Amino acid sequence: MTNTVSVTPGRYTRRDFNYSQFGGITSSQSQDCVVDVSTDGLVLDLSGVVLDGEDLGGVGISVHDCANVTITNGVIRGFHYGIHAANVTSLNVQGCVVSDNTNSLDAGWLPDTEEPVEEGFGGGIYLYRVSHSVIENNQVNNNFNGISLVRSNYNVIGGNHASYCGNVGIYLLMSSHNEVLHNLAEHCIRYTDRFWCDTADSAGILLEKYSHRNQVIGNSLRYSGDGFFIRANRRHSSDHNFIKGNDGSYSPNNGFEAVFSSGNLFEANVANFCNYGFWLGYSAETTVLDNEIKHNRYDGIAIDSGRGNRIKGNSIEGNRNGIRLWGRSKDGQASYTVANNSVVNCRERGISIEAGLEVAVEGNTLRDNKGDV
Repeated sequence: MTNTVSVTPGRYTRRDFNYSQFGGITSSQSQDCVVDVSTDGLVLDLSGVVLDGEDLGGVGISVHDCANVTITNGVIRGFHYGIHAANVTSLNVQGCVVSDNTNSLDAGWLPDTEEPVEEGFGGGIYLYRVSHSVIENNQVNNNFNGISLVRSNYNVIGGNHASYCGNVGIYLLMSSHNEVLHNLAEHCIRYTDRFWCDTADSAGILLEKYSHRNQVIGNSLRYSGDGFFIRANRRHSSDHNFIKGNDGSYSPNNGFEAVFSSGNLFEANVANFCNYGFWLGYSAETTVLDNEIKHNRYDGIAIDSGRGNRIKGNSIEGNRNGIRLWGRSKDGQASYTVANNSVVNCRERGISIEAGLEVAVEGNTLRDNKGDV
């Protein structure tokens, strides 16, 4: 059974929103929350409604401990989090503008060697222990994180615009079996001064700490700190993810980065005009298949201390080294397959392999490189 609540069009702040006018919306336990939802089956229609936090923090809409809730068509701005959902099943957020919430561009480096902060640092839509939900066709621009999933599984994040975020457009932490499809997360970047291109691990899409078996397909991640990034703080891996048809070009760092993780598949992505196209340090059993990797400042594909990786069928052109492999994994195994790639016009080597590594090099097209292998 559903209960549709249509909020009267207008601008509301925490001072003047009268929850008692709208059945299904309860009095919030926190003065920092404007709209509190904990009723199963609620459809909240916010057409013509602006919830304005006036840049004073707090939460625009809190959804918690319920199921089958839909939020549509509202504008939620000026909060620490625009929408904050916890312990919810079957949440649908569609057609909302949840932009211009907390976005600290001078935050510097977050504690990247420590355990991730599950509550995060503010932004647009935050999901904690949310499952079987759809976040679709929303505008979540100019937030610190556009959309955050924490301990949230089996969700669809599709068709959202999450650009110009100071940290990450779409963030997954301990979140698995999600589908991240056809989103725009460009210009998600934050500069600091540790080195010339230091963007403080900002990214279009970031997965970390046990975020497994997600599908990341057809997203545009251009001009971000990294386009796509699997980070492994304290070497907690994120494995067996499927990353296909994304564009991570024009990153000042890496179009695609995945470290200390295994079993990930990168297929038919674009990584052009970055610092590195693919940086896959300490990756294992990873496949890089049929990607376009052109005109990067350093290497097209760079792997330090990897194991059992397969590099096949990629179009690699105009990098310093097309493919560069070096270092050994802890167990001493470092076998690779490098097959059927087109590697042309590289300024140093088409394929650069450190002495002593076991690499099967088969069927590659090598042309007009300063040196081939």
